[in-house]
Amino acid sequence: MRFRIPPQLKEEVTVVRQDAVVRSNVMTIAEDVVCLIAPESDLIRLTSSGVAIGGTGWAALLEKPNPDIIGGDILRRADDSELTVHRVRPLGGTMILELRGDEIP
Repeated sequence: MRFRIPPQLKEEVTVVRQDAVVRSNVMTIAEDVVCLIAPESDLIRLTSSGVAIGGTGWAALLEKPNPDIIGGDILRRADDSELTVHRVRPLGGTMILELRGDEIP
């Protein structure tokens, strides 16, 4: 199942995973992941299993779910900024990634 994100709000990111021991080892998990990155206040009404999304300030709503993405992965944006996935939450047929990062948006 897909979640339709308006074209003007779509953002394509690359998801990578960094080795915990050797930080220079980076593995690409997914490329061209379409999502909507928004402040928590805009997504506060979205819930998953009765648990409100929140606590990190920002979240990414995925257009298509990707079960390979886990907490600790890194979203690389087109401007080369990076956001860390704090938590992954299912939402119907898609996923919400709770994010942390120094430079949001």
